[in-house]
Order: sequence, then C-alpha cells, then structure tokens
Amino acid sequence: MYTSSSRSPPQSRSTSPWYSRFPDLDPVEYLSRNWPPAILEIVDPELQRIAFLPRNTRSPLESTDVKHNGRAGYLGEGLLTALISDFLYTEFVEYSDDDLMAMRQALLDPVAISNLCQRVGLQSYLPGSPSDRRPDDHTLAMLFEAYIGGVYHDRGPSCYQDLREWFHFLIRPYAMMCKNNYDTYVDSHRSARDPGYSPSSSSRHGRGHASGHPDYALEDPRMIARPGTAAPGLGMYATASALDARGSRARGDYIKDLKEYCEKRRYKNLVYHDEDNGQNGDFIRWWSKVYIDGSFVGESTDWGNTKKEARAQASKVALNFLRNRP
Repeated sequence: MYTSSSRSPPQSRSTSPWYSRFPDLDPVEYLSRNWPPAILEIVDPELQRIAFLPRNTRSPLESTDVKHNGRAGYLGEGLLTALISDFLYTEFVEYSDDDLMAMRQALLDPVAISNLCQRVGLQSYLPGSPSDRRPDDHTLAMLFEAYIGGVYHDRGPSCYQDLREWFHFLIRPYAMMCKNNYDTYVDSHRSARDPGYSPSSSSRHGRGHASGHPDYALEDPRMIARPGTAAPGLGMYATASALDARGSRARGDYIKDLKEYCEKRRYKNLVYHDEDNGQNGDFIRWWSKVYIDGSFVGESTDWGNTKKEARAQASKVALNFLRNRP
C-alpha cells in the first residue's frame, strides 16, 4: 500500500519551539532571478557520502557512519549559528543583543533549517527512491547541518568567505521576514502607557523571559513569524486557529487529523506502537510508531514527555508522508 522507514529513537533532546515556520517566500525582484542559489559542491566523494547519509531508512547505518555523520552535523550546527549571528549583526545594526538573539533563535529552529534544506534541493541527493524519504523537519535540518559541515571540512577554513556569501544570500528572505514580524510584534505591544516598549524590557537580564523559552526575550514567541507551509508541496502545518497556549499545534489535533484521514479513505486498522526510555517517574519519555493496515507510516521525531505527545509527533509525520507520497 505504502512504504516509509523506521529508525531507532534518537537520544533525548529538547523540544524546539515552533515560531519560525515560514510560508512560501516570494523574494524581492533583485533576488528572485538567482534565488535560491545553487548548492556548494562537496568534492571529496567520501565526505559527500557521509554528509548525505539517510538518517531515516529501512536499513540501519553502520556505527562508524553514524559517528562521522554526527560529527559533520556538529560542525555544521556551529557554523550555522555563527553564520546567522554574523548576518543579523551585520544587517540589523539598530537592534540590541536581545533583539538579535530572538531572531537568531527563530532562524535556527529545525523547521526553518528544514525549509532551507528543501529550498536548495538537498533531499534529492539522498540515496534511495523518493518514496523512502519523509518530509521530517528534524531529519532535513540534520541533513542541512551535516551538509554545511561537509562543505567546510572538504574545502577547509579558506572557504569560509565563500560559504558566508552563499549562506547570507540564501538566508536573506527568511531573515527579512523574521525581522518584519518581529517589528510588528514590538509595535503591537507599544501603548500610550508604555510608548517605549521593547523586548529588552522583558529580557534575559534578570527581568523575566518567555514562558518555556528562558533564552527568548519575547513574551509571546508565536508572533516571531507566521505559520504556513514548510516548503512548496509539503503540505500545511499549523494555522493560528490550531495553536495552543504555548504556540504549538494542539497535540491532540494531529492524532485526530490522522484518524479522520484514515476514516475518509476507509483504512481499517490504525495502530500506535509505544515504547518508553526505561526510566521512571518524571524521567520517563515516550516514543511512538504508527502503522496503518499493517504498514509502517511514521514515528516520533523526538522523545515525548507523554505518550500523547509522542503519538502526536508520529501522527504529524505520518500525515505528511501519506499526503505527499508519489
């Protein structure tokens, strides 16, 4: 009926905020002709292979490959942080460090990095058929990080300026959208009683922070960017009407949406297979896989704090897979 892929649950990592989900971008005229830029090639075939290892496949990867791919991702993550910090610092000279950190956090979100990955078509370099690839934000974000790390490793420190110019051109429309939404947020919080409002008034410097996001200066991180599509052809993500108090899509919605999707297509057996991390009490975390009529269609992208959260993640992945399969 349909195929997907399975992998072992990753090590537990913190859940990312949603607020950098970007709609389809229409770059301004001077960008549109050459944007997005062509990718920078990784010349060394072994480094290229390591960078484009498929993290979600039916066949498990060799432990050495996983290690080297993880190291490339580690390097790429550090480079992306530096490149985005550099862009924001250079372009937005009128903003404070709190402002810049707020925008940087949004642009480093896995959904934004996944979008960048798809804009330049990196997913097409993954081995295997398109049906084996799931539009999973975390997987594609890790692919982009490993690619950036691979480019730098392949070309050496002397390539940093070329990498910087390439990435700054790619990130510019995202950064401008992020800035505009940030400005709108700040303007909406100004009032006659507090005409000088700025996010710095609730900054990390001992005066409070966004609930659940201690490094984020804004009171409401939902306002940093509008929700919309992750990338052309990959289906809709959360809309404002479906957001819960933390700014993410209500966890039950994806489970409900998947159930309705199956009912409309008369699929009979929707089954979740849940497993925990072997811990107890407050330390227990959950991982879930989804099967429809006996076929695997998706799994969690990270450990969930509750079984429902894990199932919601898996349901979202399954919906994206089912809606976008060839």
